[in-house]
Amino acid sequence: MAELKHQNISYCEVPGELSFVSSVAEHLKEFCELRLIDTTIWPAIELGFCEALNNAIEHGCRGFRPKSVKVMWQWEGEQLIIEIEDPGTFKYLPKTARLPDDPLSESGRGCFLIDSIFDSAVHSKTQYGHKLVLVKTLHRPQSPIAKMQELYETLQSATNDLSQSYSELDALQGFAEDLSREPWLAEAVSSSLARLQSVFTIPHAVVWVLQQGHLINPLDHKEQRFELTSNRSISIVQALRTQREQIIVDCTQFARSDPLYSVSESALLVPISYQDECVGIISLQMPKQDAIQFETRIARLARAISRFLAIAIENASTINQKKEHARSKTQLEIAAEIQQSLLPSKFPNNEHFRLTGKCVTALAVGGDYIDAIEIKGRGLLLVIADVMGKGVPAALLATIFRTAIRSRLNLAETPGWLLSQTNKQIYDELGHLNMFITAQVAYYSYDDYRLKLASAGHCPAFLSRNGLSEPEEICSEGVPLGIKPDDVYDERLIQLGAKDRIVFITDGIYEVENQSGEMLGINGFSKRLPEIWQEGIEAVPGNALSVVDAHSQGGAAQDDKTLMALEIL
Repeated sequence: MAELKHQNISYCEVPGELSFVSSVAEHLKEFCELRLIDTTIWPAIELGFCEALNNAIEHGCRGFRPKSVKVMWQWEGEQLIIEIEDPGTFKYLPKTARLPDDPLSESGRGCFLIDSIFDSAVHSKTQYGHKLVLVKTLHRPQSPIAKMQELYETLQSATNDLSQSYSELDALQGFAEDLSREPWLAEAVSSSLARLQSVFTIPHAVVWVLQQGHLINPLDHKEQRFELTSNRSISIVQALRTQREQIIVDCTQFARSDPLYSVSESALLVPISYQDECVGIISLQMPKQDAIQFETRIARLARAISRFLAIAIENASTINQKKEHARSKTQLEIAAEIQQSLLPSKFPNNEHFRLTGKCVTALAVGGDYIDAIEIKGRGLLLVIADVMGKGVPAALLATIFRTAIRSRLNLAETPGWLLSQTNKQIYDELGHLNMFITAQVAYYSYDDYRLKLASAGHCPAFLSRNGLSEPEEICSEGVPLGIKPDDVYDERLIQLGAKDRIVFITDGIYEVENQSGEMLGINGFSKRLPEIWQEGIEAVPGNALSVVDAHSQGGAAQDDKTLMALEIL
């Protein structure tokens, strides 16, 4: 077998014998694999190619042996083009080739397969004899090196984000520990600032505490202080009075006696509030070129610190039972604020879909979690989860689950594998607490309207075709996360179309009971979906929760209630 190769073209000439078909197919497969073809479509291409080559040998070389068959393939743009030339004049079926009446018949079956698999199959006469040109639209050929670089960059980004998230989580846990064992305000301030500066490089960090009309730096041995009525620090006083964060781009605008004065730094001021009363200010300064970080993670973590410091400042002034109760309430508010910040503040919407959702916790914090992330403009990752239990422990596990999911966005297009890897990571934490998580992960592909769905023991979602049909339950098999460390989760493939609607829920939606102890149930909720959707997608969360509340007849919520609604455009 003679063979000639170039970068995006390959040519070979083989004797007219069927024994050579498999080896030529292997060369074509190698050609495609080097250009990173989607492996799921290769079997069809191989089948069509082998049928065409068989025909060229069986019919095109009949009576012409020992003449050979010439085969050439190349990649042009997004198309794989295959040319097969034989010395014969074999009469193929017309373009409208159809499956013969007897599917087991050899006559006509091959031509039907070829026309079904390839975008086009064109026959023509040549000086050598007969040529068949097969065309299949795939994608542009990809370089393995470029693909590896893309995967490396994605992994590096995910690793950095995960590392940063763990650092922030460690700092938050440390703040809580310091708050419980540091009886003095100065120690609490010192440890809090030290933890903040261990996560971010911040040259100057000061906490100013409001005491009897003065601002005091608890860590200043010279007892540095100034009155609120003075002009010594206009920006700090303004932040105290308005209780709003401020970013000061240029600190040269202040007098030299001002604590924030600097020729090369910017500043972030974060009020410390306790029960709507401002009790201090966190002042952070760093070089101007790095100050863009103030608008992202530094501000978020500083807000969390301010909550802890608010409690520390209050602890320093009183230990009576009333203050103790209020302090516990503030801690729960901190947890609720942190958890709320982890939920989508705004759901993505574009020309492919519309999405909305809502999470209502039974207590101040809960274990339900939803997320929606666009993946490189190609698709949408949807996540809904329910941690066994309620309150702070469930909220903490929901946070760990969120971090694990977001650190593996490179697996978004394979939700089953994403769940498997996430389960493997958090299995130990769930096992220690004897808890588990049910979750449902779906990836919607914009190009082909396909939804891949994987479930870890979660309740079904509801699909309404064309927005008109009766809702049908859609789910995938799988045990909850935390049961077995090496579970592999299957995926269900669902073909969607324009105007299709899906609602994802947690069990708090349908397990609600009325005063007679009767549960709403999955069927009861499903029957109400047409009226829930009646006013459009924006009204779905409110309408759904109204249905749940009406069934409970005003009873107290026993579980978190969460849902997401997706409409295909």
